[in-house]
Amino acid sequence: MNKISIIIPIYNVEQYLPQCLDSIINQTYKNLEIILINDGSTDNSGKICDNYAKVDNRIHVFHKKNEGVSSARNLGLEKCTGDFIGFVDPDDFIELNMYELLYNEQQKTNADIVWSNYCFYYSLNKKIPGEITSNITYNLFNIIEKNNFYSDLFYKYQMKAYLVNKLYKKELFSNIKFPYKKTFEDLFIFIYLISKAAKISFINKILYYYRQRDNSICNQNNTHSIFNPDMIEAYIKSSIDYKYFSGNNRISNLLLFNTYLYTLKNILFYQQRNIYQLEEKYIISQLKLLLKTNIPLKNKITIFRIAYFPNLYRKIKLLRHPKLIKK
Repeated sequence: MNKISIIIPIYNVEQYLPQCLDSIINQTYKNLEIILINDGSTDNSGKICDNYAKVDNRIHVFHKKNEGVSSARNLGLEKCTGDFIGFVDPDDFIELNMYELLYNEQQKTNADIVWSNYCFYYSLNKKIPGEITSNITYNLFNIIEKNNFYSDLFYKYQMKAYLVNKLYKKELFSNIKFPYKKTFEDLFIFIYLISKAAKISFINKILYYYRQRDNSICNQNNTHSIFNPDMIEAYIKSSIDYKYFSGNNRISNLLLFNTYLYTLKNILFYQQRNIYQLEEKYIISQLKLLLKTNIPLKNKITIFRIAYFPNLYRKIKLLRHPKLIKK
């Protein structure tokens, strides 16, 4: 039975941490390595970690100065020894059979990433589930399935690039580090993870409870956000990286990758209007470069429409996908 390393970055969450840890140590899948990174907490979170480690030898606690969730997760990646990796945030909690179900699905499909449904958790009386409606596996070496994956991800299911409701093969994280002191770091590395994955599976079960609280880092304005203009440009330039595409499908993969990026930026436009023009200019320049490559005429027509008539393209997308409209 393979070992699963669960990485938990912790900072000042004493109110929620016991529920989180109880849901992990009582998992039906027992071969776990539970890595707790206490990122300089000033409350009793560090003591809670140490107390749990005394009663469960699968728990390994590392105390460090406060440098942010990315630094904590990077340390967790350095210390983990499992065959698979999972992430849990310290104010969330999971179903007791979450990792058993994710692991069983991985063994059945040999997926690089197994993805469960989740639930936004406000209280016992207020829960909002995600939108996965069926079990499905995407073979990302197949160009049609890869395109379907991107479309389903952002339109049909509107699943987010959260790190936490998934199980990953450890090798996906080779040469990948979380950006230092940036929020929305999940989004930053998500594009690399899916570009390295050959197969991704979804299971239609709510296994992860994503607690919503006003003072969480994702609900605060932060000058280190990945969505500030300087970071956006670096993010896009680093994302469109030719080294991830090789072999006979190189051009097709690159086309789909750029289409995915454009879709993502289109969604961000309705959330972050003030920075969209910077993104659009760079992506359009990349799409125009693709017109000079040896790709099928049908693909060139699609790229031409997006690159030279972006406003018309957006209007068509809005007609097809009205949920993109900012309410």
